[in-house]
Amino acid sequence: MGSVGIEPRAHTRADRTDPAVGRLAVSVVVPVLDGEAFLRESLESILAQTYVPAEVIVMDDGSTDSTPEIVASFGDALRYVRQPATRGIYGNANDGIALASGDVIGVFHADDVYLPEMLEREVDWLVRHPQAGAVFCSDVFVDAHGREAGRLELPPEIRGDRPLDYETVLNAVLTHSNTFLRCPTALIRAEIYRELGAYRDDLFKNSSDLDMWLRICRAYPIGVLEDHLLLYRRGHGSSSERYHRVRTDPFRLFEIVDRELDAGGREVATEEALAAYEAHRSVDTVLRAVNHYILGDCAAARALLREVTLRSLAASPRIDRPRMLGLTIAMRAFVRLPRIGGLARLFERHWHGRPESGEEDD
Repeated sequence: MGSVGIEPRAHTRADRTDPAVGRLAVSVVVPVLDGEAFLRESLESILAQTYVPAEVIVMDDGSTDSTPEIVASFGDALRYVRQPATRGIYGNANDGIALASGDVIGVFHADDVYLPEMLEREVDWLVRHPQAGAVFCSDVFVDAHGREAGRLELPPEIRGDRPLDYETVLNAVLTHSNTFLRCPTALIRAEIYRELGAYRDDLFKNSSDLDMWLRICRAYPIGVLEDHLLLYRRGHGSSSERYHRVRTDPFRLFEIVDRELDAGGREVATEEALAAYEAHRSVDTVLRAVNHYILGDCAAARALLREVTLRSLAASPRIDRPRMLGLTIAMRAFVRLPRIGGLARLFERHWHGRPESGEEDD
């Protein structure tokens, strides 16, 4: 799982920063809040890159654990900034980006592991495609113990390590949801942040990255490397996982993409992609109804299920149609009956891993 098959090569500081030899200085911003469990491993992997970053800025959002001591143990290899008040992941990232001095900027996660060649591969791609505004890569999914649990497979229309235009990216997001643009794999040209502005965390909270990627794509091509160069950690209560756990509000992706479609994206969206998008929305609505059932609000579950048509679920092969059609039909029956606590606990274990509904097991 460690190497992805390239020979590492050393870079001097002149190589990294001298425009005459086509190199780009990289700033890595690492937002963190109580990250002691995985922070050391993550920072070590960033500092061990074959293409050494010009600076690594750790933005501490008010940690109460040993995060400050872990960062201090790296000495001058890192710049440490502690926020006077908690800003949230993208507010914190915005402040770090404002401090960064590199030609390109990555906002990396404090719980992921960066394989040694990631920066090298991505910088090389940006140098070869000067018209592009950003580059991403594929990732390996690992659990809290670092054990591999799967790998991202890019949609066919995204493959090829080539510059991707707005139409291609938007239709891929509509078709597949945002499964392939991962914030901790992204390198963005600093001038683009200056041109387009900050992450709009006041509107989209921890989903602000998708809004940024679509804003970039409107103006510049992007790339997504097929190489798996990041170990993306799941199953340990990350900000994203906490957001989705027993979530009853619509996934923020739909607000972001609806805005994009209304702002002109619908002109380039295909009928097939739009049908897939509405199928994804229906899936989200059904799963929100399941969460209401888990939480004991059958009336709210019934109301949500009335918004879903079986036709919308059957309209696209991009979702698991038999499973979702069966779940929808079953839920419509369950919510007409008195709530069954054992069934609610079964749903919670299946969709969310461990019970938090306050009910004890029988």
